[in-house]
Amino acid sequence: MSGSAPGDGEVLLQLKNVRLRFKTYAGDVKALDGITFAIRKREALGLVGESGCGKSVTALTIVGLLPENAQVSDGEILLSGKNLLKSTPEEMRKIRANNVAMVFQDPTTFLNPVLTIGDQLEEVFLLNPERLARVAAKRRTEDAQKKAGTSGERTKKEARESSLAMLSKAEQRKVARELSIEVLKKVRLPDAERILDDYPHELSGGMRQRCMIAMALARKPDLFIADEITTALDVTIQAQILELLRELKREIAGSTLLITHDLGVVAELCDRVAVMYAGNVVELAGVEDLFANPLHPYTQGLMRAIPMIGRPLERLETIPGSVPDLIYPPSGCRFHPRCPMALDRCEVEKPELIHTGKDHTVACHLYEEKKS
Repeated sequence: MSGSAPGDGEVLLQLKNVRLRFKTYAGDVKALDGITFAIRKREALGLVGESGCGKSVTALTIVGLLPENAQVSDGEILLSGKNLLKSTPEEMRKIRANNVAMVFQDPTTFLNPVLTIGDQLEEVFLLNPERLARVAAKRRTEDAQKKAGTSGERTKKEARESSLAMLSKAEQRKVARELSIEVLKKVRLPDAERILDDYPHELSGGMRQRCMIAMALARKPDLFIADEITTALDVTIQAQILELLRELKREIAGSTLLITHDLGVVAELCDRVAVMYAGNVVELAGVEDLFANPLHPYTQGLMRAIPMIGRPLERLETIPGSVPDLIYPPSGCRFHPRCPMALDRCEVEKPELIHTGKDHTVACHLYEEKKS
């Protein structure tokens, strides 16, 4: 089974049977065990699961930022038909600069402490001088149109032709700074011009995270990856960031991969959700369908662990056991040691993703038994 989105919509990103391991002195960590899913254009897909299930590793594999001891042993990652796993480091650098942007959990770790926010944000624009030239050309043409009015067609043509030339370094920096101010305002940062001259340590955690989001959006990426971007923030700032993402979702022309362990965040922002467990995607469905009809025993366990209005409980239910050691993962279905509905075959045979509805897939032998 392909695991690609079976419903309407053109696919932007597709992971096919991706297997990844980390070489360690203790043994090989089988971090990803045949990951398969797709993201459609202009879609927001949530990737959820317990800590250690492989969500962030999946994102780092997509953007090509894995450590040296990581090895992808199988599979494909197709972005608009191009296999990213066969790209050179220089090609991946260009892809990260233009097509794929990622915001990480802790902005302090990824902002350079000795450079101002302006230096770091302007660099994103300076990597694409052609874009700066186009922006300058558009603005000069608009200025010429205002000055010339309806009778100055020659003046407008001359403005377009003269502004298509490449900009000088000073002109590039001027346009980059103007665009940086615009994108900081877009992420609702007050006094954007002052913030450009601030260093990361002079900003609050929420402001740093907004700067990271601004750097990602500045590239106008085809794919925006947000990895646990609200986890390190307090509750009120989390709400502000989520509201910002909700507003930006309407403006972002590309697709979004939202990585989180918070199903409430997924319900607010995503169109579909993929549930991961121990390096596998175990269920994939539309958000409403998943919340109304979770199929995999692991997904059902996650749902029962969430407090819900109208379901009073003295204590929330928990999933017994813990995430397995991926150096020595369980045979068959990796969830079977914790599964209350495990079959004999679950111990020896890994289940494949199967369709159970129009846009709902699940990797569980229970549903193979029902279909047969």
